[in-house]
Amino acid sequence: MNKNSIITETWSNSDSEKMCLNGWPDDPGMKERYKEGEQCGGCSYFAPFNADYGLCCNQKSRHYLETVFEHFSCPTFVNEGWNTHSFTDTPGEF
Repeated sequence: MNKNSIITETWSNSDSEKMCLNGWPDDPGMKERYKEGEQCGGCSYFAPFNADYGLCCNQKSRHYLETVFEHFSCPTFVNEGWNTHSFTDTPGEF
């Protein structure tokens, strides 16, 4: 259950934290995608709070509006690199 009250220094959902720490036990493909670099810090929908945590702004994500770790990942990852994010499914297209 997400208890986000603008938490900026740790996870807002302990279930998501456990999922990450345990290497996505119910979703083995996610661990491989994570290892290949699909991590929240590089997602178009990641709004960083600080050097480690940020808000997931992807309405399609199971982690929408959660504070997540920059090295976390999910199936709705949209690659945009680790700089400025556009919050779109088609980064770089205007």
